[in-house]
Amino acid sequence: MDSMMGLLSSGGNLSALSKSIGGDENSTKSALGMALPTLLGSMSKTASAPGGTDTLTKMIGQTSSSNPLDNVSGYLGKSDVSGGSSMVSSLLGNQLAPVQNAISQKTGLPSAAVGKLLAIVAPLVMGKISKMLGGQKVDANSLNTLLGDQAKQAMQSSPEAADLTKQLETAQKDTGGLTDKLKKVFKG
Repeated sequence: MDSMMGLLSSGGNLSALSKSIGGDENSTKSALGMALPTLLGSMSKTASAPGGTDTLTKMIGQTSSSNPLDNVSGYLGKSDVSGGSSMVSSLLGNQLAPVQNAISQKTGLPSAAVGKLLAIVAPLVMGKISKMLGGQKVDANSLNTLLGDQAKQAMQSSPEAADLTKQLETAQKDTGGLTDKLKKVFKG
């Protein structure tokens, strides 16, 4: 996914993405550095859950016919993010607001802008996974392995996203005080 980060954080794409979410380029790039690994981590976790592979296969299928990676600048120029919003909601569930708030606190972007960024990026991540699969139907183990490997690499490249993911996993076990835990992780 380093190539995805490079693609989105360079030149005109970063400018278009920043404009689309209403943020400056530095904050948008920083948010991307946390959003991509967080989405991959969530996808990996979803793949390992019962029925998760089916859910992800459907999401990946939504991007395979008109993959946003085939025309990234055209995709970033669109304002409709409803498909991405539903993907993000499915992937993050009740953790969406804490993720948005944590990334917002770390980057200075408003939470709503982070939400829009996640909605824009989710179909791109699904498109990347689709391309990595080469359009082949994949079994649960293969998808789980691919996503696990990608999530691990992404987390290694973004310690902040790795910390966020750990905090979310802990919070799911103990839902009390999630916001306080995330504030501690992302101070500074």
